[in-house]
Amino acid sequence: MRHAILLFSLIVYCSMGASHAEDTQTLNNKTGTITVQLTGFENDQGAVKLCVCRTEDEYTGNAKEFCTASTEIKNRRAEWIFERMPYSRYSIKAFHDENANNKLDTDILGRPTEQYGFSNNARGQFGPPPFAKTAFTLSAPQMTIAIELK
Repeated sequence: MRHAILLFSLIVYCSMGASHAEDTQTLNNKTGTITVQLTGFENDQGAVKLCVCRTEDEYTGNAKEFCTASTEIKNRRAEWIFERMPYSRYSIKAFHDENANNKLDTDILGRPTEQYGFSNNARGQFGPPPFAKTAFTLSAPQMTIAIELK
């Protein structure tokens, strides 16, 4: 029992240290650039919409997303660069807004009719993948994220 208490205390202490380290990075105002490269488009019509989230609430729509972007598609590819992003944990969602109506269109059953994708190329079973599967950590001056839309 004594060993279990010691182990638990060590785990709590280590997790507090990791949290503190992340806070220190934020306090030091470290920022980086995230380049998002998108592929898999069936055509160049419309634009690709991107949404960057830092929390599960932002990811699920229960809070305002951290930032958004929209860019054109050329030769069935697109790229967007997010500059001066604080070192943190992120998730990126993207969809091909083929008809330029600013929303991911769905059929009568709620299935998307426009292509979409997530960071880590995560896929969900019946809906979007969980935040944890799409999340990555920016902890360097430059990072490239590749997303293949399907």
